[in-house]
Amino acid sequence: MLETLRKALRLVGKEEYVEVRLEKIVSTRLTLQNGCIEALKEEEIMGGYVRVFRSGFGWYFETFSGWENILEKIRSALHSASLKNPTAFHSGVVRGEAFEDEHLAQLEEDFRCVPFEEKVKIARCYAELMPEVSSFLVNSSVDYRDEFREIYLANSDGTLLHLEKPDISMVFTAVCRKGDVIELYRNGVARRAGLEAVKGLEALAKEVVARAASLLEARPLPGGVYDVVLDPTLAGVFIHEAFGHLSEADFLYHNERLKKEMTLGRRVASPLLSVFDDGSVDGLRGSSPYDDEGIPTRKTYLIREGILTGRLHSRETAFSMQEELTGNARTVGFMYAPLVRMTNTAIESGKTSKEELFGDIKRGVYAVEYLGGNTALELFTFSPAYGFLIENGKITDIVKNFVLSGNLFETLQKIDCIANDFVWNELGGCGKGLQMGLPTPTGSPHVRLRETLVGGSE
Repeated sequence: MLETLRKALRLVGKEEYVEVRLEKIVSTRLTLQNGCIEALKEEEIMGGYVRVFRSGFGWYFETFSGWENILEKIRSALHSASLKNPTAFHSGVVRGEAFEDEHLAQLEEDFRCVPFEEKVKIARCYAELMPEVSSFLVNSSVDYRDEFREIYLANSDGTLLHLEKPDISMVFTAVCRKGDVIELYRNGVARRAGLEAVKGLEALAKEVVARAASLLEARPLPGGVYDVVLDPTLAGVFIHEAFGHLSEADFLYHNERLKKEMTLGRRVASPLLSVFDDGSVDGLRGSSPYDDEGIPTRKTYLIREGILTGRLHSRETAFSMQEELTGNARTVGFMYAPLVRMTNTAIESGKTSKEELFGDIKRGVYAVEYLGGNTALELFTFSPAYGFLIENGKITDIVKNFVLSGNLFETLQKIDCIANDFVWNELGGCGKGLQMGLPTPTGSPHVRLRETLVGGSE
């Protein structure tokens, strides 16, 4: 296949930037609802795209299905691109080095070789355990998904890549009811691994039900101003949603007001805070040796000791803003052109123990995990999944139904302590435009915010 792509690139004019992607996706999806199979799907999809940039003409993008007659499909797309009318919008792309490389997956237990019946058996085992945990359980689901992507990428810089990307997840959902009170809780695992990643999760399946049942007894938190400790999951999602998206240069470089807010070298946070994006971390779901434009991934500091130090780029945005490439052009598949996206985004670990974060809080809230939220430029609202009161340095009663909201930059200045217990959270995915579910792990230790506005029941 690489030789076929090599021949295709000989058709390209020197003034053009051309990208060709071929992709094969083999996947399984299975949902058990209250122990019964509700949905199942095994699928194999093959296709690709041709993407062309011509100065003064902009982008041309064409996707196709199947791998038959690849050269003819590429030749046809190049011809169609040559017919594109000039555009008033003038930009360009940063040209890069040529790489010829191959990165193949090494799986302990390759899920492509496991019969579908065995996957059902594993999921059913968890489904049968969940009702044993609580009599308040009224609905449970087990969602299994595996996916293996084989990708060939070539561009007119001379890059030829062959990459394999496995992905697997198991997610448990429990709904508990007591009288008129209904609570839902969801958790699971997602990994760049084989079937071994979703085995031995009995304790997690039971924990999901137990947590949903415990929320039935949780009391709504009165609103007010609290000292707040964010757990690593919520802190990671917060920095991804509220700040990471502002760092994606395609979102930024057409917005003059936001450009001023995000001027490099400006202090935007407490000196304790450093935030980075790193697509080169070994083994994480958001990692790859190269992005989807064939640029090597790397670690990019977005904030360093409170100072805005970087942002995320594709070839086009790096050209427009005259900044370095960062390896952050990503797509969910051959049906879509790459966008500027985060990879693995995180708050860097601090030097304080977790216990010290709680020690001197007289009245506060420990906010745990993530239920939902929204952002509007620098304004944000986040709903933790649940929380606990902090009273005189001790974690006490479980609470629910509260939100954290405010101005991003004011809130980042309120960080006064960061723990040393950094962890990655790989579950879930990110949406942007029409491209949903892109793996974007988040990482963080526990983080403390002073005097933060919390919306609650009063």
